[in-house]
Amino acid sequence: MRPKAKQNNTKAGACLKRGSSGPEKRGDGIDIDLFEPAGTEEDTTGRRDPSIPTPNLHPLARLLESVDWSEPGTFDGIPKTEYDPLRDGPLRYLGYANEVGEAFGAWLFSGGVPLSYAIAISYVLFDTVDKWQATYRDARAKLSGESVPSSVDVPLLVHLIALDRGLDTLVWQLIASVAAPGYTIHTLVAVVTQLLVAAEATSLGHSLTALLASALHTPEEALVPLLTKSLPTAVGLATIPYIVHPIDSGVHALLNATLRPLLKRGVCSRGGAEAGLAICKPSREGR
Repeated sequence: MRPKAKQNNTKAGACLKRGSSGPEKRGDGIDIDLFEPAGTEEDTTGRRDPSIPTPNLHPLARLLESVDWSEPGTFDGIPKTEYDPLRDGPLRYLGYANEVGEAFGAWLFSGGVPLSYAIAISYVLFDTVDKWQATYRDARAKLSGESVPSSVDVPLLVHLIALDRGLDTLVWQLIASVAAPGYTIHTLVAVVTQLLVAAEATSLGHSLTALLASALHTPEEALVPLLTKSLPTAVGLATIPYIVHPIDSGVHALLNATLRPLLKRGVCSRGGAEAGLAICKPSREGR
């Protein structure tokens, strides 16, 4: 559990206190937390304070604990708590529609597989546009309601912040909904297929196959190819509900260590620092 940070009364642009019922008194500047990790009052970032040692932990556990697995919070720094139907519910599986289409390609109509890809791509683009629009509205409302230096091009800064969030979402979706699931499922299917082929070559496997063929009243020559093709595919599809969350969190960890810091620096160097955005303050960058 990470201890709550002490409030610095001289710090410009104090943000809304996480978990509080009302805003705190603001200082000079604007305190906007872009791409802040999600969490709660007890765990505001999804990470523990690295300055507090945790005894008796395996090195691998220490490594995993140091990783930021969280997704971005809301634009004004409040952790993500609202239900997102595109990420937190059954609609998330639309990103895996192409995998299902590939699996059942032999049984679908001629346009079934392309349709499954169209569904997955539409989901990715819809989520990207949704996050871009939401961030644009929030940024425009917040920056318009604060005293920003006249030298800052506010409309340009708002568009840049929204564009960066849209780019973050698009990259996340392409990895979490397309690349990573496809690689994971195809690898698992290949491994199961190899295990089946190896098992069928053994005397025990041959006996079990013959017994199953007899029970199903199916020729063994027809049953073996059917099992080799269908069983690995079924295993791959059955794993989808179990790999969604780990893949999503893993991609967040990857972007938290790579793309998102670059996006923050891009915003800061193009008016964000001058406008007083919280992410551009040196005291916050080390978090």
